[in-house]
Parts: sequence; structure tokens; C-alpha cells
Amino acid sequence: MSIAAVKEFLTKVSKDQALQADIAKAMEAENDREAVAELAKSKGYDFTPEELWTEIEQRQAAGTRLMDELSDAELEAVAGGGDASGPLAKEIKWVADKITGGDTTVKW
Repeated sequence: MSIAAVKEFLTKVSKDQALQADIAKAMEAENDREAVAELAKSKGYDFTPEELWTEIEQRQAAGTRLMDELSDAELEAVAGGGDASGPLAKEIKWVADKITGGDTTVKW
């Protein structure tokens, strides 16, 4: 189990539409982090829900730092809206919305 496995899995997700659909379904589970970790394990990626959350928090912090460095005009140019709290969650929400054709709620 490792953060490296989380990073590899998230990279794979960004390139694989079928896996994106699977993630959208997993995110509907009551314990969505556990469901995503189980999905990843079924695809050969071994990490815990806590390791997944750690990586997401780090990516969100990195995105927040980047947004702190953008001017208001630059921020407006890249703002995509959504109700998720961080860049990765927004990206996952966008993918889930495209797959489901609706407004998917991201719980993490």
C-alpha cells in the first residue's frame, strides 16, 4: 500500500473513460473513499482509503496554493464552478457529471 499507488491510479483514471464511469458509481456509495479504494484494488492498485484521502488533500492544498498565486482575472478565466472543495474533487465531479448526465455530489 502506498501513496505512489494512489498517484498511479489517479493518473490511470484521468486517461480511462471506463474507469471514470466506475469511479462515478463508487462515489455514490455511503463510504465513497472505501469504495474507490476497493475499485482500485480490483484494478491492481493497492492503497487504503486513508492514503487516497492524504493524496487528495495534498492535491487540494497544491491547487489552493496555485489559486492564491493567480490574479483575479486569471482565476476568473479558469474557474469552473461546482460545489466541491478542491481541484481534484472538481475534476472528478466534472467527469462524473459527464458520465451520468447529471449533477453528481462529491462527498470528499
